[in-house]
Amino acid sequence: MGTRIRVSVAGPAGLDELHELRAELDRTTGLSWQEGESGSDGRVLSGGVSEIILVAVTGKLSEMAVTYAVDAARKIVARHQARRLDPGEATLTTEPLPADPADDEPDPPGRTA
Repeated sequence: MGTRIRVSVAGPAGLDELHELRAELDRTTGLSWQEGESGSDGRVLSGGVSEIILVAVTGKLSEMAVTYAVDAARKIVARHQARRLDPGEATLTTEPLPADPADDEPDPPGRTA
């Protein structure tokens, strides 16, 4: 079973903030972060108020690995917020993903794991 980690940062955003935040999350957590869905496209290039949403999905990691990724993401978001003049609101949520039923099926005859 995997876990979805969702980071949302709202407030005034600079032109490069989405890319910088995503790169730091990728580098530090070792996960591949993607732009999540929001009411708009997730960013406003004019530097106006926006919401940056990034999502990563873990595979079958141990609970310790998921905890490490979540803790690392929290620290990165806190640093990101500390650098902003108007930090807005930041949230980090986790959601367990349903188990893949294919994982419980036996291997077909003639196939070894």
